[in-house]
Amino acid sequence: MRTKVKTIASEAKLTRILDAFAQELVESSDEEIFAAAADLGMDLKKWSSAFAGVTYPARPQLADFFD
Repeated sequence: MRTKVKTIASEAKLTRILDAFAQELVESSDEEIFAAAADLGMDLKKWSSAFAGVTYPARPQLADFFD
């Protein structure tokens, strides 16, 4: 007998992946982040948009404080 399998919406899948990635970044040291960037051919000392907001906080937006 077949059992019904629940399908998860694409947005929920993406949210779970991003949450896991965010947790991994929180637990990573600066050296690990710089090593990952170097493996990808990026030099974070010069600046790379791929890591914007990861190594330095992003600029706060009004929406962060007000609905």
